[in-house]
Amino acid sequence: MERRSECESMSRREFLGYCAATAGSITSARLSWAAQSDAGDVASTTRGLEALNDALEGVLLLPEDQRFELTSTTSWNQLLPQRRPALIVVAASPSDAVHAINFAREHRFKVAVRGGGHNWCSSSLRQGGVLLDLSRLRSVEIDAQAATATIGPAIQGAELVQRTAEHGLAFPVAHCPTVSMSGFLLNGGNGLNFNRWGSACSNVLAIDLVLADGSELTVSEDEHADLFWAARGAGPGFFAVATRYRLKLHPLPRGITMSTYVFPESAIGEASELLDRVAGQLSRDLLVALSIGAPTPELAADNETVGIIFAVAYCDSHSEAEEALRPLHSDVGMQRAISSSVNVPADLHAVLGAFAPTLPGGHRCLVDNVWSNRALDTIVEGSSEHYAKAPSPKSHLLAVLFHPDYELKGTSHSLHGRYLVYNNTLWDDAADDDSNRAWHVEATGLIDPHKIGRYLGETDLNKEAGVAEQGFTPESWKRLRALRNVYDPGAVFYDYLGMA
Repeated sequence: MERRSECESMSRREFLGYCAATAGSITSARLSWAAQSDAGDVASTTRGLEALNDALEGVLLLPEDQRFELTSTTSWNQLLPQRRPALIVVAASPSDAVHAINFAREHRFKVAVRGGGHNWCSSSLRQGGVLLDLSRLRSVEIDAQAATATIGPAIQGAELVQRTAEHGLAFPVAHCPTVSMSGFLLNGGNGLNFNRWGSACSNVLAIDLVLADGSELTVSEDEHADLFWAARGAGPGFFAVATRYRLKLHPLPRGITMSTYVFPESAIGEASELLDRVAGQLSRDLLVALSIGAPTPELAADNETVGIIFAVAYCDSHSEAEEALRPLHSDVGMQRAISSSVNVPADLHAVLGAFAPTLPGGHRCLVDNVWSNRALDTIVEGSSEHYAKAPSPKSHLLAVLFHPDYELKGTSHSLHGRYLVYNNTLWDDAADDDSNRAWHVEATGLIDPHKIGRYLGETDLNKEAGVAEQGFTPESWKRLRALRNVYDPGAVFYDYLGMA
């Protein structure tokens, strides 16, 4: 059995310096809050902060600390809201989460929880309240014999791929390699080989939680099953803190291959029709997606946009992958492809590397999506022309095909369709914010009429009232709201963005 520590140690000099700096911040915060008419019992809160600071293994940051702004705005997306917390607790252990929640409840602060900061609309960044940062909780424990992993919430997918592969095992991590596991699992997670392995959250065996009353529980199908159901899909509206996950692992496929087929602008409609034709014939060992966006330089002279069909075969041999790809590769519509790369040997790191450019960090970003059961050519109609007018060449549409036998059972992550279609708008310069925002609204408007719902983890929770509800079946939403009232009756945890 293999272990890795939760966090890095701090030298004595660094620790003493930190204590002095935090004590000074608490004094400054007390003076600042005293000047506010709605500050409440400042003396009591100050004493609570001092007690919290003494109890923590991690770090307490207040606005007066020079590290506060950088820590609060740590985000994959550079299009940041103006919201800022009242204080930040950077947890070094699960007990720090207990201390932070108890402080917040006793002094009437709300709590937002951040794993890795990859949520594009910054759900964890709220105005006021406590930001509980779990980024130092990155433990990994692999039990190869049992084919399980026990992980801290902030480990990133790429690291988990590496650690499990050393034992000939794998887990359906997010396709973007820098996504931390906690938010991904809480949202449901459509990860590697999802058509065969299922959603990421359906591969969770147990979760360690800290509840709104400060109590700690381990939840599973056999213990506190209602909380276990809720944790696997509630996403940023979950009413507890997940501090550790136990995961079911799968044998690592030994014959992974990748294929790409590039279609000119004039044949994007035919490429989408092709996917509709072959969908029912494809193996569950395939991931197939269509991207629409700016062409590569060598194709730019003749095309304002191109369509790319991308396929990953999660098989155990090259010949198995070739057979799995046969319905796709042999379809007559492939004759319209102007270039292709078929059945190229790969591994999971190569798959993550291929997806990474679709949603790179460090940009300004707007993302939205729809689940749809309509024909793909109907869903993407008009998108090629619209993407030709995109203010940024980095923006693109991505439509992911789900196998007809894919299903969700026993989790609050309960809604899916034939296709999950993303509109990803990315740019670099703040001066271009208005033009990209306007273009994004129009692009999303093209796919919205075809939706049966949305994938909660990558939707715009600010766009309209009740958008969070669109991520669930009606029955699951009703049950989730009832459980929130049971387990967080005092509303210690923030609700979804866009909800009171």
